[in-house]
Parts: sequence; structure tokens; C-alpha cells
Amino acid sequence: MRRLILPEDMRACEARYFEATGVKSIDAMERASEALADVVRETVPAGGQVIFACGSGGNGGDGIACARILKDEYETQIVIPKPLRSADALENLRRAENAGVPIVNAVSEEPAAWVDALLGTGLSREPDGAYAAWIDRMNESAAPVIAADIPSGLNGETGRAYGHCVRAARTVAFGFGKPGLFLQDGLEASGEVSIAPVGFPDAAFESPIRLMDAGDVARQLPARRRNVYKNLCGHLLIVAGSFGMAGAAVMCARGAMRTGVGLVTIACPESIVPILQTLVPGAMCVPLPEKDGAIAGTDALRAAFVGKTAAVVGCGLSMRANPDAVRAVLESGLPAVIDADALNLIAANGMQGLLRKYHVITPHPGEARRLLRGTDGLDELLQNPIAAARRLSELGACALFKGASCVISDGRETFVSASGCSGMARGGSGDILSGIMGALIAEKSERTTALNAALASEIHGLAGECAQWKYGSRGMVAGDIAEFLPEVLRG
Repeated sequence: MRRLILPEDMRACEARYFEATGVKSIDAMERASEALADVVRETVPAGGQVIFACGSGGNGGDGIACARILKDEYETQIVIPKPLRSADALENLRRAENAGVPIVNAVSEEPAAWVDALLGTGLSREPDGAYAAWIDRMNESAAPVIAADIPSGLNGETGRAYGHCVRAARTVAFGFGKPGLFLQDGLEASGEVSIAPVGFPDAAFESPIRLMDAGDVARQLPARRRNVYKNLCGHLLIVAGSFGMAGAAVMCARGAMRTGVGLVTIACPESIVPILQTLVPGAMCVPLPEKDGAIAGTDALRAAFVGKTAAVVGCGLSMRANPDAVRAVLESGLPAVIDADALNLIAANGMQGLLRKYHVITPHPGEARRLLRGTDGLDELLQNPIAAARRLSELGACALFKGASCVISDGRETFVSASGCSGMARGGSGDILSGIMGALIAEKSERTTALNAALASEIHGLAGECAQWKYGSRGMVAGDIAEFLPEVLRG
């Protein structure tokens, strides 16, 4: 896992670090510029023209220094749309001019590449004027854009792209990645992201946010020992399904079984038991009384908790289900994944007070809105995935806030899982995620609830990427994600 740090925290840590150590900020800028130069070398053949669009602050200073570093290898030119205000940027401009790097006001020919060093991670409003014009000029060009630290026009905390935002082919983050690179619009705007060390010690830059990657799956889920048996792998109870939505229970069960859970029992309306026994023959079923095709009574459900190590509730449950079915799961003491209509039933019946730290809630923005109804500034909150996940965790459970990337928070640690692809925008994908997560929390381990949720999200996204590679973004279906879970888990 790699550390991510919010822009405001990065600035505060930098200031403390420079003051405490006596290290000069311009020396750190030089190291950042060297890292940026390395990516230019990897991307652009030597001898080509590279235009550096440099802003008035520290980000512009990074670009100016990089232009000087590369002046003997490329035809470098610097554009400075607004007067410099950073002392380090001014010093680097002096050095660049002394080295003979041209400072230009216009570009008439297409360069081999652009370096975007206009606006840094502190941006919190729409770029305008000359900055907006140069962002548009870079986006209109066929030449690749390499962004210094973050694409100009992208919010470093939320991943929101403003109306004028650079679309980079590559982004070089300095020291530590910023969450916005891996959230929302940042997934498109940032291109290929690399995080370059610039000499900052981890201990001086504390942050509770971590970025998941494929290697975390292998590290956190080692091979099981030879003499393991099914009860050690967990027994998951899935409370799911209704007439017309039996498939959601099927998807959830398949996700759990492909993730290695030892036993699966599905508690569902009696009428859909034959469907589930046919489509998921490896799962057991507990038939429950039903009304209008949805779970009605809860006595048999409460009896089914015995011997189970975790539960999932909500997939295909429907709003016709008796809310007491969800209440029973919440009061069972079992670690549980709370998804889909279970979240809506909690919101509709005021059951948020029953959520506990061993529960995981998995809302998308619409479900989050219902759970947090009455929260001040809710629209703005839901545009900030990290803040939203942290606020949701205040309900008492670990929260997995769904989006193009998922953010997981228990109020103490926060994970960003940025794996996945457009082909996963299919009904049933979330049910498979719940099954994966249920399998991970059902087995005995030292992993925290938040880490299990983050691993589930990462596994889910990686399997989706494999499915899209085989079937294409339009051709794949949700069930293909389960097909590729063994591929991901094999490492």
C-alpha cells in the first residue's frame, strides 16, 4: 500500500519539515524536477521540442527547473502566463535564463510534448484567464502532456475536474500521491500516474490514507496451509433475494464461493429456493416465509445465525422485505456486509443506531444520501469521496463509499481502491463485491474490517479489469467478474 496525503496536509507537513530540518525548499524542488525530467526522458525521444507551461507558484518552479535540467537533451521552451510569485520559482527562472532556456509568449508549432506545471494541488476553483487558455491549448494538441504533481484544473482532494482541466498522458506526483489523482475525474485526467520520492521521510509526513494495489492482495491473502478444512474458511450467511431479483443472491453467493469461503447458506424467500439450488448448487438454502415475493418472517432467519461466522444482507432483498430481517442481522452480533436494499431499509426505518464497528455499509451516492439525510452540506459532502466515507463511518460502521474508485473508512484508517473499469457498470457487480467481502470477513484473520473491505474492492476491480480485457467494456457482464476472481487470487 502506498501512502496518499491530502494537499493541505502535504503543505503543512512540508512547512514543518523544512523548519525542523533546515532543508531548503528549493533543494526539494530540484529533486522533484529531476524526477519529472526522468519521466520526460521515458516519454519523449531525445532532441524533440518540449514546451513547459509554468504557473506562478511552486508548481511552476518545478517546471522551470525541469526545463533547465533538460535543455541539453531537448529543445526546451518555457511559457509563463502570469507573473511569478514564488521565491523558489523566481530563483529557478533566473537559473533557467542564465542557462539560456528560451522564455516564450506563444507557441506556433506542435511540440513533441508538453509539461503541465501551471497549477498545483492546492487548486480549489475553476482556472480562468490565461491559465484556462493554456490548458485548452494543451488539450487541443496531439502531443502528450506530462503533468507535474497533478493535472492543472484537477482538485487534489476530491478528484473533481473543473471546466478547464488538463488531460495528461502521464502524471508525476512528488513525494506522495494525492487522493484526487485516483478519484472520480482524476482517473481519466491523470493518465499513467507515478509517485516519485523526493527525499521526504515517511515519519514526517503522516497520513491515514492508503492506496491499494494488486500486490496487496497477494501480501494479505497468502496461500492456505495444506490441512485447512472448510469450517476454518468461514461459513457465510447471505440474506438476500426476492421474487424477480433472485439473481442478486446468485451473484453474491458466486462471489463469495470464488473468493474461498468454506460454506455458504442463503436465507431467502421460499419461492426462489429452487432457482438458487439450481444456479448455485454448492450453497445451502434456508427457505423463509414470504409476502409479495419478499422475506416476511424472521424466526427461521434468527435460527440460521447459529454456526455462521459472517453475514451479507441486502442483495436483491427489495423494499417489500420485512425490515425486521435487516434488524435481525444487525442485532445478531455477526460481522456483516450491509448492501443495497438493506441500506434503504435502514434509512427508511431509522436503524442507523444499530450499526457497529464490525459491520460494513456499502452505499453508492444515492444510498448515502438516504442514510445521511438531514446532514448539513450533503450535496457538497457527496462530491468529496474521502470526506463522505469518513462521515458515513460516523454512523458506527466501516463505510465503503462506491464510485469509479471506492473509498473505505472506519474513522481511523482510510483506503482508496482505484482498480476497476467501465465494463463493471452493470447490474449485479455490487452483489459480487458483497460476496467477496463476506468471504473475507467470514474467515478468521488478523485483518481489520476496513482492510477486508478494501481488499474486497481491489479484488473486485482487478477481476473486472480481467473480464474487460477478454470481453470488452460493452460485451462483459457482471457474472464475468466472478469468473476471473480465481485469476486475481492466484496472484
